[in-house]
Amino acid sequence: MKKVWPYVLPFPLEAEKRKLIWSILQSKVGMDIFTRLKVDGRTYQQDLIRETSYSNKSVIEYLKKMVLAGILNQGMERVITEKRRIWLKWYTPTQLGKWFILFLRHPRDIPSSLARKTIEELFQVYSSSVVEVCEKYELPIDSFHQILDEQYLQEIVEKTPKTMPEVAVYGSAAMDIYATVQRLPSPEESMYVEETSRSPGGMGANVAVALARLGVPVAFVGKIGSDLAGRLLLDSLRKNSVNISNVVIARLSSLQTLILTDGEGKRWLLTLGSPNAALSLTSPDEINWDTIRKSKIVYIGEVFIEVAPLIASFAKDHGKTVIYRPGIPYLRFGVEKISHILEHTDIFILNHIGWEVLQEASKEKMKTATDLLKNGLSTVIITKGSEGCEAYTRKERFTIPVPITLKTNFKIVDPTGAGDGFSAGLIKGLLKGWSLKKAMSYGQVVAAITCSRLGATPAFPTVEEVEDIFESTK
Repeated sequence: MKKVWPYVLPFPLEAEKRKLIWSILQSKVGMDIFTRLKVDGRTYQQDLIRETSYSNKSVIEYLKKMVLAGILNQGMERVITEKRRIWLKWYTPTQLGKWFILFLRHPRDIPSSLARKTIEELFQVYSSSVVEVCEKYELPIDSFHQILDEQYLQEIVEKTPKTMPEVAVYGSAAMDIYATVQRLPSPEESMYVEETSRSPGGMGANVAVALARLGVPVAFVGKIGSDLAGRLLLDSLRKNSVNISNVVIARLSSLQTLILTDGEGKRWLLTLGSPNAALSLTSPDEINWDTIRKSKIVYIGEVFIEVAPLIASFAKDHGKTVIYRPGIPYLRFGVEKISHILEHTDIFILNHIGWEVLQEASKEKMKTATDLLKNGLSTVIITKGSEGCEAYTRKERFTIPVPITLKTNFKIVDPTGAGDGFSAGLIKGLLKGWSLKKAMSYGQVVAAITCSRLGATPAFPTVEEVEDIFESTK
């Protein structure tokens, strides 16, 4: 059963009340009365008698059944007319009655504001039953939270319009938590965090959003957890016009990164959770091969090394440009473990810290990044922060320093998204058919603007911002 009517239908515990409800639902009189009851407000007995074609006795009989079944409340209202005083009988639906009215009517027949209010009230009643079941059968309440989040996120994925991507980004999405302290505490010392904020992040998601801001049609492919962080991450991707049709919703917690800054501006990045908690594609069944076929460039970020070679080789076999930019945890495996990814990669990007980690972790001793080219790469790019970036190809090696105008006009506030912005700018340039040097220079402009703002996703510039500054740095 793929879909059901969008309202949960509870029944009372008492068997007699359930029998009454079944008899009402099986009757034309009962069903007709249901369609005329107001969800919010009073329905008068005399109006029901006048509006239906049934006898007074039949209408009154079924109204009594509805009261006995716990579907309706009843009361009397005194009305003064010109000639006399009369008492009018009225009915209002109980919470159970509201369930039935919503169940038997199409949502378009209920005003949206009233539907929202009623559904919230009814969900409170239903959730109390869920809590009772959890206590009775010792079920973890968190699993129900995750089920609800999972279904909500899956609905967003399925209903979001799909765009044709030029770039497919494979990687992770994570919630970045920013915290500021004057200094790191000593062992056993307690310290207040002076400032905190949250921002959607994750290297893969960042690159996808940065590309979308630069006007590049892009699809993000990765896993997102079923929780509040997952909702914020998916919402960020969707609002930035990233194709999320290939996002896998996992019944797990989303990745979170604590970015701790002290009074001197030093930063510590702490991933909350174990390495096994990283949400990455884990099976070929989770790879949409058609997305790769439709893309021009395939970017592979933090993807498990069991799956990344499959993506890279398939993309390469279909004539796509493959860019590989793993995080430091993957570089700690050494070049031997990632060589089967590199052999299907065109451009390998890493920062200077990652390069040192890779050198240290590899059995094979590498003096320069040129040594990586024998793995089948055509280009290796090492980013070096404010010092610029270096490129190693089979024909040449060159350095592109950061222009003085960029250093002067864009002071570093938060370098979190620098590498992601650079990668997005590089890809934008390659799509335009530019030379490697020009594309890297464009990436530097994106990175410089990004670093001058707090956060990663909120900091990425628009294509208009980058174009104006890029022209002035030539």
